Amino acid sequence: MAAISSEELQDAWQKVKAMTILPEPPEPKLPSFGPKVSIKSRLHAIQTLITSLEYNYTGTLYFDVNKNRSFKSIANTAKEILKEGLPIQCLEAVFLGAYLTAGFQNLERFPISFKTTAGTSTHRHIVLGVRHQQQKWGALGLSRCDKLMNKDMKFDSLSDLVLDYCHEFRNVYHKVIKVNVGFPLTHDIHSSERVEWRVLNLPVDAKNWAEVAKQLDSFGKDAAEIDSFKKAKGELPAWFGTKYALNAPDTEVGIRSPLAGQRFNSFSDDFDEFEEEVHTQEAAPVQTPTPRVVPKPIVVTPDEFVFKKPSSTALSAPPTNIFLQNTTSSPFLIEIEDNSGLLEIVTKTPSALQEKTQQMEERDEPNLGDPTRATATFQISAKGMIVVAIKYNPHRPGTHKPKSISSPEKSPQSKLIKKGVNGNPTSTFESSAKNDPHHAVSFRCMPMLRATESLADAVPDGETYMLETPFTFKEM
Repeated sequence: MAAISSEELQDAWQKVKAMTILPEPPEPKLPSFGPKVSIKSRLHAIQTLITSLEYNYTGTLYFDVNKNRSFKSIANTAKEILKEGLPIQCLEAVFLGAYLTAGFQNLERFPISFKTTAGTSTHRHIVLGVRHQQQKWGALGLSRCDKLMNKDMKFDSLSDLVLDYCHEFRNVYHKVIKVNVGFPLTHDIHSSERVEWRVLNLPVDAKNWAEVAKQLDSFGKDAAEIDSFKKAKGELPAWFGTKYALNAPDTEVGIRSPLAGQRFNSFSDDFDEFEEEVHTQEAAPVQTPTPRVVPKPIVVTPDEFVFKKPSSTALSAPPTNIFLQNTTSSPFLIEIEDNSGLLEIVTKTPSALQEKTQQMEERDEPNLGDPTRATATFQISAKGMIVVAIKYNPHRPGTHKPKSISSPEKSPQSKLIKKGVNGNPTSTFESSAKNDPHHAVSFRCMPMLRATESLADAVPDGETYMLETPFTFKEM
């Protein structure tokens, strides 16, 4: 996959904004293999599926990229990736490759990660190294650069595979600082054992490559034995430090910022990220003493939402995708709200923001206890974009018991029950929708302080503003 420029990305984004109705992303089709299909053909089909999802350039992660968990949990994330069909980055590609190859008992799968520098910037990349029946090595993966993605099974040793990646990094002006290799991944997708991502951690020195290669190849042969020993004894063998004298695990001094942690976990190989940030800072307008007005920091697409309305209550309405783009260099909290009682926000608020959402609802005292409100809160990272699914659903739980109204003559919802065409009662919200077709979804946009970019500790900096986007319905 060739790298994409910022101009091409902006052009693609403008085309998406111009679309009135966005199609649902196609669900990836899993490859099926007969008993006589070769391992090379199987790996090629799996890599084709991974590549079809495309690289995630948005800066917003759609899936859980926490590595420190069981293989069962990672397999569940891989299933979610297949279900949603959204773009991914290199770490999610490794999750997916590990899950799809779990049934190949004669295939060893090693996580191989690289730490590189480009100028003053540090980057990380990860692939899934594979070896079939103790023979040739290859890899599965995804990257902005097609030469840093997968590798055919043609390498005689693990060191040859790693060296090929090092050469490709050099071609994109990256210097490889360290290579990390983990234990072979289990083939049991229900395993509750935690995945060991970094067991061998070797600093890469071109002058000492022969010794680095020797230890890489030795670990490729001994990894299964070392893994069994650690599972039995709870620690590495005593001879590990002697045999792998170059091993130098990363040590963390102090506490990383939340932003650094996010970049570390995402394994993004965004080669242009830091240069673009510097360019943005230089182009920033000079601040004046007058109050600052930020023109549309959050861009909502499309300009008008169209929700499909089923002809029968027995049918479920399909969701419509709403795109929110953060054009600033600060993270935002977005509270999405629908007061009509006709919509349901399908995308759920992340668990870390549940308490924050509760606090917002308690703050809005006039809306407490209102069953018509559909609300959800999301975070958009700096220069990021999120996708929220919303659908027509006037019958969702809680919308059939309107709150008591003290002055019915002053409210359009005073007519609590109306008879439908067949004598059946229709809800207040459906009838009010016919009387007042001008509905809108509101977005409360709250910039977050850079020092508190944690979901749980999110603190708005006071410059809250509102956006509204009208919506209509289209009969199915």
